Amino acid sequence: MEHKAQVAYSHTADYRVIEIALKARWEPFCKLEEELLSFRPRTDFTDYRNSELSRLKQLNPTSSDEELLKLIDGQIASKADPSRQIYFHFFDRVMSEYVTVAFLSHALAEATINAILAIGLATNGTSELFALIERSDIKEKWIAGPKAFHPSYELRKDAALFQTLQHLVRQRNAFVHHKIELEMEGEKKIQGSRIDRSPLHIQADWIRRFFSLPYDLAAHATKQLPHHIGFVLFENFPIELYSQHSQSHGSKS
Repeated sequence: MEHKAQVAYSHTADYRVIEIALKARWEPFCKLEEELLSFRPRTDFTDYRNSELSRLKQLNPTSSDEELLKLIDGQIASKADPSRQIYFHFFDRVMSEYVTVAFLSHALAEATINAILAIGLATNGTSELFALIERSDIKEKWIAGPKAFHPSYELRKDAALFQTLQHLVRQRNAFVHHKIELEMEGEKKIQGSRIDRSPLHIQADWIRRFFSLPYDLAAHATKQLPHHIGFVLFENFPIELYSQHSQSHGSKS
């Protein structure tokens, strides 16, 4: 990929492979999210009650209908719980998307800041700093990295954009470096990883934020660093951008 700016340069764009993988998850996620949001828990268990009574009577001929129905109604009370129905219908699929998108978004967000730092430092004549800054935590790279060649750059920690980045890093690390939570005789021995166990509709909203995050971070950097960045993540289609992230975009010269 070649660019003509203050200094002519070219660079590889292998991060596009990560971007392709991330975009490939968008349509399946949207279909899953639509199914999740339109799901209506089952409320009528009459057929189940009757068929289960018939089945159990054959297995337990000496038991009365009253005894068997008491058992069946207990099962129905558990099956009828809306939160349990949502869990059993969607947990595996939602969390599969959650983990996959978190990994890809994290990888793409880090590839993006690495590209921005490489271009900015090199065009500023300080490319030797890249090896040092690149080893930093991804949050630190997005907060402070560009200041090495553009001191007025800013990414506010109270902005939704940074909060999504922070949550993404925490969740990605919790899975990549996973630790079980362990108790023995009522005493916690191992704290365990900080996995978000929010309801699935909240998890789905985080997935949307994860999808959008690399593009919103790139847009933020483009506005903050207009003379230091080429075309890095300039086309988010088909992914929809998360509107609250744009509130943290600033315009600095």
